Amino acid sequence: MNRVDSRRNAYSVILGTAGLVVLYAIAHDQYIVSIAPEHFTVYHEPLWGIEDPHLLAAAYGFVASIGLGLLLGLFCLIAGRLGSLPPLPVKRILKGVVLVIVTTELIAASTGLFVWTTGIRILPDSLHPDFRKPLVTTQTIQIFCYAASALTSAALLVWLVSARKRLAATKTPQ
Repeated sequence: MNRVDSRRNAYSVILGTAGLVVLYAIAHDQYIVSIAPEHFTVYHEPLWGIEDPHLLAAAYGFVASIGLGLLLGLFCLIAGRLGSLPPLPVKRILKGVVLVIVTTELIAASTGLFVWTTGIRILPDSLHPDFRKPLVTTQTIQIFCYAASALTSAALLVWLVSARKRLAATKTPQ
């Protein structure tokens, strides 16, 4: 692979991962703001003079995720393509990122659904700024989203390295 292809692949992994994470965060925050607009309008600082709750949620989704998306992209590049092990295809890495996003959202949304339908708070009271049902639900979703994304992202990085090791083992002469 020449240097231009290598650079293109590196940018594809980093920027592709960041783009997926940002799009997910914006979409995620759109349903959060639909449940409890005050999650963003009252319990977040004003941002860029935005007053519309849906635009504010989108802006916060972008701000909260762009740096983390770039960082995850860099880690995916390191785990999936750099070093002496055979590199994984960019599409395979990005499919792993999509799996992280889907798994994260399933965990976060299911905890929110549980809280909404049962009325049972599963987080310590100190983590809730307000005990009204919509805010307890959105706060639960957000905290589980952060925790699930951290765990599933770590699992993705481990999986990328192990996939490269398996690939290397199949390519070594017997």
